[in-house]
Amino acid sequence: MGDKGVIETCRRLVRERVLKEMLGTVVDSVGGGWKVLVMDALTTRIVSSALRMSDILDTGVSVVEDLDKAREPLPLAAVYYITPSPASVQRLLADFADKPLYPSVHVFFSNRVTPDAVEKIKRSKVLLPLLKTLKEVNLEFVVVDGRTFVTEHPHAMIRCMGERSEGARQEFEGELDSIASRLVTALATLHDYPAIRYKAGKPPEPGDAPGANARSLLTQKLAQKVSERAMVLQRAGGLPARESCELLILDRSVDPVAPIIHEWTYEAMVYDLLPVEDNIIRYTAETASGKTELKEHVLDESNDGIWAELRHSHIADVYTQLSRKFQEFQDKNKAAKYQTGKASAGAGISNTNIKALIQALPQFREVLGRLSVHIFISSELKNAINSRSLTDLGELEQNLVYGEKNSQDLMQYLKDNGNSLDASDKMRLLMAYLATHPEKLDAAKRQEWQQKARLDGQDMAAMCNLAFLNVAVMNKQSTQSKGLSFGFKPKKKKATYRKREGRGEEQYTLSRFDPMLLDVVEDAIGNKLSQEEYPYVSRAPEETDDFSSNEAVRIASARTNRSTISWARKGSAGPDAGSGGSMIGSGMLGSVTGALQGLGLSSTSQGQGKRLIVFVIGGVTRSEMRAVHEVAKKTGKDVLLGSTVIIKPSGFLSQLRSMGSSA
Repeated sequence: MGDKGVIETCRRLVRERVLKEMLGTVVDSVGGGWKVLVMDALTTRIVSSALRMSDILDTGVSVVEDLDKAREPLPLAAVYYITPSPASVQRLLADFADKPLYPSVHVFFSNRVTPDAVEKIKRSKVLLPLLKTLKEVNLEFVVVDGRTFVTEHPHAMIRCMGERSEGARQEFEGELDSIASRLVTALATLHDYPAIRYKAGKPPEPGDAPGANARSLLTQKLAQKVSERAMVLQRAGGLPARESCELLILDRSVDPVAPIIHEWTYEAMVYDLLPVEDNIIRYTAETASGKTELKEHVLDESNDGIWAELRHSHIADVYTQLSRKFQEFQDKNKAAKYQTGKASAGAGISNTNIKALIQALPQFREVLGRLSVHIFISSELKNAINSRSLTDLGELEQNLVYGEKNSQDLMQYLKDNGNSLDASDKMRLLMAYLATHPEKLDAAKRQEWQQKARLDGQDMAAMCNLAFLNVAVMNKQSTQSKGLSFGFKPKKKKATYRKREGRGEEQYTLSRFDPMLLDVVEDAIGNKLSQEEYPYVSRAPEETDDFSSNEAVRIASARTNRSTISWARKGSAGPDAGSGGSMIGSGMLGSVTGALQGLGLSSTSQGQGKRLIVFVIGGVTRSEMRAVHEVAKKTGKDVLLGSTVIIKPSGFLSQLRSMGSSA
């Protein structure tokens, strides 16, 4: 909780930009000063991730509308916050095709708008006379928590790392362009000019999974695209003149185990095992009249203190802490203690006890209701753990990852328990072994595994698609003899997961696993990352027409100069400048204005040195989010985690099925 002031960085800055740079700048007498806010799907998620409805209403907005839905005309000034996509621009123009929906219009684009779109707006005879504002605000990313943001590219792993990454060149480049564009808007919001590093790709080798050339260049290409866009924004005055942070670009192959393994901390388990949609969990609660009704609770660090405190705790600690909180409440409130004693003397924490307290002591309804939600959640988790036999399975997973069990133990476990296990849990167990034991599978073993685990051919194919994440799945000699050539490396290289002191005590045998990202972040903070493996970007690459093998191999030797970044000293931000540009009254895209002036924002928190931003193409897991929070708290460094999407194990399995056909 002591980290709260720091971990609000992402959400706070987005909130201030929306309220001060956009809504706060609209002064319009039409409609008595009241406004209607119109957003599309993505900008709605951006705003919802950082602001409450009350924040928006306080700026004079009386109605919030969906751009994609039919709307009635209103006599209010309209503020459009929309993406510059062709679809959203067309919807904007359609609102003023014949008769105007609103008498005054202020348009804020979330990102760089094309000259063609500007020309279409200028040609609108109905819209143009009503247009008071036309501006790029460069705000196109979604806050997940105080240290995590996403660019909302849920299919990036398939499009950029799968079988189609090389064949669908236009889709590959388009996805990277979009990711880079949105990532730069995060830099604009943080007011940081980055020194950019990337994890060098593995040079393609005979027998690699299809798309190896594209994958080998993936992080480098994104790094270069971000560098080019950041330099444009810097020259326009929107970013500091000197490097103020370090941006480290990785892809999902950095750790194929983290999306698979069962994580045993509270937040990760909730999103893995329970039906959570848009951070909302539904539960039953008893009303004051004694009726049962379905309620919703938002899992949000800003509004739920219990969630913020416990989300990164091991599940065993969660049960203990919830019981302690209930006991403390009783101890501090004599009436509560008396009522509980009446209900059931000596009884422990339960929803039944809390319901009785709420009925007897309605003045404590809010406090007890919040505690009741987490008691319900923890109870549901316990039911899921027991019904899916996850304790034994989870222990075997971690033993396999750390080399304490072998394939014989794995097969024996499946023989004894295969009938009672969920298919996805069996796949995750098998993949935990495959991802850490290279070239252990051949055609005969594949058939044996499929039979013993009672999986189908599509399940096995999805597991073998770990090859697209540079996992050496199939045995080299076997694949050569059978004509199946991808999924191996010439030299076996076992993934090594570092054991940390204090992990894996007897009562925490399920807490040994830490994602590889934690090692990378710690090494980055300690200036221990190899420049061979993590080179800096210093110049634009040579342009080529395709993903040639020569270009892919060249990445291994193209090493660049070291950045001027030093973690030991405070950052020196450049001159204050803005992150958005006005286009009204000009035929060209306007320059960036000083929109951050007056906000009192600096590129990093005082005393923390340079900020580190780690960005992962293909998604990050809740365990990796937890790791970033932990290392930031431990070291005092300002570390942020960005990605294309937050992935759950079920979503990761689904994406693996679409990566390619490893028959």
